[in-house]
Parts: sequence; C-alpha cells; structure tokens
Amino acid sequence: MNREEKKRATRKKIIDTALELFAEQGYEETTVHQITERAGVAKGTFFNYFATKEEVFCDIQTFWASTEFVKLKDKSGPILPHLREFLIELVRLVPYTRQLARALFQSNLSNEKSLSNQLEMLEELKVVLIPLIEEAQKRGEFSTVFPAEMIADQAIQTYMGVLITWGMGMGDDKLNTQMAVSFELFFRSLQP
Repeated sequence: MNREEKKRATRKKIIDTALELFAEQGYEETTVHQITERAGVAKGTFFNYFATKEEVFCDIQTFWASTEFVKLKDKSGPILPHLREFLIELVRLVPYTRQLARALFQSNLSNEKSLSNQLEMLEELKVVLIPLIEEAQKRGEFSTVFPAEMIADQAIQTYMGVLITWGMGMGDDKLNTQMAVSFELFFRSLQP
C-alpha cells in the first residue's frame, strides 16, 4: 500500500469509526478521544485529517450524498418517484438529531472549510438535479413554467430549510416525516 492509499485508509477508518459511535451513542455524546481510541489512531492523526468532530460529520454527509447522486443518475422510469426517494434517503442515511442539525449549521457558518465543503456538496447536487428536472419537464412530469435550474435551487433550499427549522425544534419530531411532507407539497406545485 503506497502513502496515498494509507492516507485514504486512515481517513476512512476515522470516518467509519465516528459513524459507528454516532449511531451507537449519539453525535453529542461522542468525543474525538473516543473516535481516535476505537479507530486506533493518535489524536494528532485525527487532527491531520479533521479540525473538529463536526468536520468528520460533514465528510460523512458529503460521502453519502455523493453515493446517492450516482444511484440517482442511473435510475430509469418516471423521475418524480426517484427524486422523492433520493431526498428521503439522504435524511435516512444520516443519523440526525435536532442538536446535531444545529451543531452542523453552526459549524458550517463559523468554519470556512466546513462551509466550503457544504456548498460544494450542494453544487454537486444541483448539477445532478438539473438534467433530471429537464428530463421530467420534457416527459410532462413537471411544469415548464420555471427553468430546471430554478427548480433545482428551490429543491435544495427546501431541503436545507426543513433541516434548519427542524433542528430549531419546529415541525414533526421525525425529520424524515417532516421532509416527506415538505417535498410532497414541493413536488405537487411542479405538476403541469
């Protein structure tokens, strides 16, 4: 294994370990010390890859989103059910709590690197959504009143808005329920 492969393996080990701990005991209860101890790496090694625990979580979120983007591109048939499934799957895959959602947004807004990573992920999502929305418009699944890029922006803003307001304590206790309701309203507004 060369140096770059070792780096990737170490980073993956830290991320996988953090995810296990977040799932087992919750994000708030997990410490950097616990992550490094279970992963079998020194704290200094952790900080070579991540500045904070929040940054690890942002990396997890970005990885899952990227994985789901690829799956979404490869789907065939009507687009609307796949978009619904994709957006709900993003919520299901990430073990969000209200406190975690707040911590992530605080981290993203106060940390330039986290904010940059989040914006990059959202841009990647937009790049995936636009051709899908254009195809849905061609097939008559979505209205053509608004351009695909605008619809993609609104879908992302709906997703982020639900996440933020849910993190603040508004809406249904279950994030996936809140997200499903919000996107049902969103998609209905796009029907021709």
